[in-house]
Amino acid sequence: RLKEAKEALENRRVAFANPDKVVGELMNLEIGPTDEVWELILKLINEICPKHYKGAYPPLKSYESKIENHDLWAFSWEGYLLKQRMYLKFFIKDGFFYYVSLHKCKSSEE
Repeated sequence: RLKEAKEALENRRVAFANPDKVVGELMNLEIGPTDEVWELILKLINEICPKHYKGAYPPLKSYESKIENHDLWAFSWEGYLLKQRMYLKFFIKDGFFYYVSLHKCKSSEE
């Protein structure tokens, strides 16, 4: 899924799964306009490898009504770009990357 995520991000086939949640996360990361987030996520995806996957096998389905029944891909890694342990969750649908969550890692997400 990382390869698909990179391709979608490179081609700007992107969307926010839950826009209301995004605002707070981006403010906490001190990211400006939402256009900047896609470039940042692409850079962060390049820091991630399959061993950083922190989800279930098989991946859990989303329980949120807006994104119900999609496989969620969750990763936690020591981020070099942001100089902190990070957590990223997304799903891929019809060749699009859907941002679900991006934030500093909480200990329960290890």
